[in-house]
Amino acid sequence: MTQRRTVAGRYELTGPLGRGGMGEVWAGYDQRLDRPVAVKLLRPSSSPPGTDLPVLAARFSRESRLTARLEHRGVPAVFDAGTDSGDLYLVMQLIAGHDLAAVIAERSPLPVPWAVAIAAQITTVLGAAHAISLVHRDLKPRNVMLSTDGTVTVLDFGVAALLEPDVTKLTTTGETLGSPAYMAPEQALRGAASPRSDLYALGCLLHEMLCGEPVFLADLPLALLQRHLEEPPRPLRRLRADVPEPVERLVLDLLAKDPEQRPTDAEEVYERLLPHLPGPVAASAAGTEMDPTRPYRRPLAPVRSRPTAAPTAPTTPAEAPDDVRRRAAELVEQGRFTQASELLGEALAREDGPAETGPLHLDLASALLLGGDYRRALALYQQLAGDLSESATADAELVAHCRFQAALCQVEIGELTAALDRFRSLLGDERRRLDELDPELFELRRQIGVLLASTGDVRGALAELEDLQGDLEGVLGRDDPEVHDLGTIIDRLRSLTE
Repeated sequence: MTQRRTVAGRYELTGPLGRGGMGEVWAGYDQRLDRPVAVKLLRPSSSPPGTDLPVLAARFSRESRLTARLEHRGVPAVFDAGTDSGDLYLVMQLIAGHDLAAVIAERSPLPVPWAVAIAAQITTVLGAAHAISLVHRDLKPRNVMLSTDGTVTVLDFGVAALLEPDVTKLTTTGETLGSPAYMAPEQALRGAASPRSDLYALGCLLHEMLCGEPVFLADLPLALLQRHLEEPPRPLRRLRADVPEPVERLVLDLLAKDPEQRPTDAEEVYERLLPHLPGPVAASAAGTEMDPTRPYRRPLAPVRSRPTAAPTAPTTPAEAPDDVRRRAAELVEQGRFTQASELLGEALAREDGPAETGPLHLDLASALLLGGDYRRALALYQQLAGDLSESATADAELVAHCRFQAALCQVEIGELTAALDRFRSLLGDERRRLDELDPELFELRRQIGVLLASTGDVRGALAELEDLQGDLEGVLGRDDPEVHDLGTIIDRLRSLTE
């Protein structure tokens, strides 16, 4: 009998559940707590060529922490994460049931109430994830489980983020490091995803559940991505007459090419699905956040996102700001971004006014950004940019840094047009301050080109990036890695226009 592998001296692997390009998922047994678990093993040695393995490990650690923060009945609980014999491992709750791909294959097309109920449950998961700036990035039927009690569980949050983000995930062979049948146009072009990219994937799932086949079909991944980029989807009622017109309209809105033309958030999607869910749907009472009848009136409804309350003044003795910043920097170095943010937030609650606390504000904004709390980071960077620019001793470089970071936050939360406008405005201002060949201007131009591609303007992106390529070659030389990487992006974009 072959001896079973035990991970981290604790988790006995009992049988394979699935296999992917970078690793495997196993059913396992936690010998210490006497319970079944699922163990995901990622093998850095199997990662795509050119992957920076230390960066991959750091991303894995960060994504594991973010996923562990997501407490929702529709997401497997994260129990442990680490490394074992060179593999990265993540230990999770073992979910019993069938994946949505198997359900669709057996029962296709699904009854309308089934499809709507599954989609509604997925929106509750996405709403909870997006509220903490966690994007799934690879929502597809095999990552959705349906249990015998009818509950839906979404698997594999954050795993796609382990891959290096770039303008596209296309390899030199035309393969894609994602799931082309469910990939939003901006995700295919830019390689990074926002909450509205998840909503596009949800539209793909809902379409497939209701008509039995994906939105688009093609023999090759590249051809499939081109259809997502260029072709309008077929309205569902042309394929299935019993689909309610509002559901058809919702799916078309979810599948909009421009992310800003899609529903605002998962809550809006839920509200539009709600009239088509089975069971009573009573209007909710105003101002009753802790209403215990809410789960019965509105089963599994996502919680509305609300601004995070300002930290209250702590009762612990005050530390000197420099000591707080030093401790926070140590926590950030260890990847403990939430703790660093809390420490800095407590220190700020003790202070009076932004003039004395500028460095603490900057450190907090950075910790929030690194920890994936992009909405709070955006608000803080916007505040800092305004306050610093109005100061009598304004530091133009620091103001530009805050504006740049704010634009990055907008990219992460899917406000691509606003981010593009912010980068363009900043480029115009910085051109009056810096030499045209300054590296900061090069980076701004690169961001603008990438965002043009993300919003569907591939030809505009090519024009911007090709001009940048010529300037970079003149300064750095054709053999510089930065020039080479930009050339790779340009080649990939050209392949999408041929």
